[in-house]
This record gives sequence, structure tokens and C-alpha cells, in this order.
Amino acid sequence: MKTKRRTVTSLALVVLAALVTFGIFRGTPRAHAQDVSPPTGDRISFGMVGITQGQTARINVTNVLTATDTNYPPGPTRVVLTFLNSDGQLFRNRDGNPIRRVAMLERGQATFLDLNFDEFPPGPTRIHLRAVVTAFPPGPIDNALPPGPIVPTVEVITNANGRTVFALSGPPAVRQVPPPTGD
Repeated sequence: MKTKRRTVTSLALVVLAALVTFGIFRGTPRAHAQDVSPPTGDRISFGMVGITQGQTARINVTNVLTATDTNYPPGPTRVVLTFLNSDGQLFRNRDGNPIRRVAMLERGQATFLDLNFDEFPPGPTRIHLRAVVTAFPPGPIDNALPPGPIVPTVEVITNANGRTVFALSGPPAVRQVPPPTGD
């Protein structure tokens, strides 16, 4: 009798867990309308560069708007800085996490992201990479400089003395991308 009761109880718990897992008790999901469609962003891709031992690649991004510029909507511009390898894949650190920075740049602010060759395990004598910046301005911008108020540059720096070997300032390739989905 106890075995039958345990079997029935266990079966009931499995059925209850399945119902919860598949959302039977969640009810009908509600849809929420947006008053304004989310802004699209501009993806700024630089050409391929190479770094070697003792060098760091840096992406610099500046929001060049001034506080008195009324031609642009107020608010920060969201930027995502990343490096891609020659296969178009994100560079990852030793922990397997993507090397990237997400920042909200107010007018006049800047940020950067470094990729230091010396922080990678021994391997190739040269790393080929390209810098990518995705910018999402605070609202629709008419007659904007591509990509809006954001000015990106890429530089390669010698680690030993901090000197810039070379810098790229564009014009990079720019294309629109859909809004972010949860960063």
C-alpha cells in the first residue's frame, strides 16, 4: 500500500513539474504596445589591423556633441565596442568572455577598449583583428554625421613606452543595425 501511495505521489509531482515547466499555470501573456519604435543603431566597422608582442589595439569613441547643440535630442548615446578576429568572431579573454565594453556616453564624454596581445596565451606571432563600434543615439537624428554624434578611432600602441604606432580615423564602413535585445 505504501509503495502504491509513493508511486501516485511521485507521479503527481512529475505532472505538476511538467505543467509548471511548460507554462500551463502562467496564464495568457499580455502584449504591450510601444508609443515609439526603438532607435536603430549604426554599426561602424574598421578594416583589419595586426598587432604583435608588446602591442595593444585600442578603440576610442567620443560623443562630440556640446551641451548647447539643440539639433540633437537630449540624452546619452549607447555604444558597444568589440574586436572581431579574421573569421568575424568576437575576441574572447582567457575566461571565454567576449572582450567588449558597453557605455552610455553623455555629450562630450569618451570611452575606450583595449586588446593587449601580451594577455593572450602563447600562439601566433601576430593577431589580426578589426574594431567594431555599434552606436544607438538617444532618438532620431536628422542630417547627422555618420554615425550621429559618435566619432570612433582605432590605434595601435607600443606597451613599453605608450606611444601610438598608428591610428585609423575613418571614414569607416557604417550600416544600420536593429535595436539591442537585452544587453
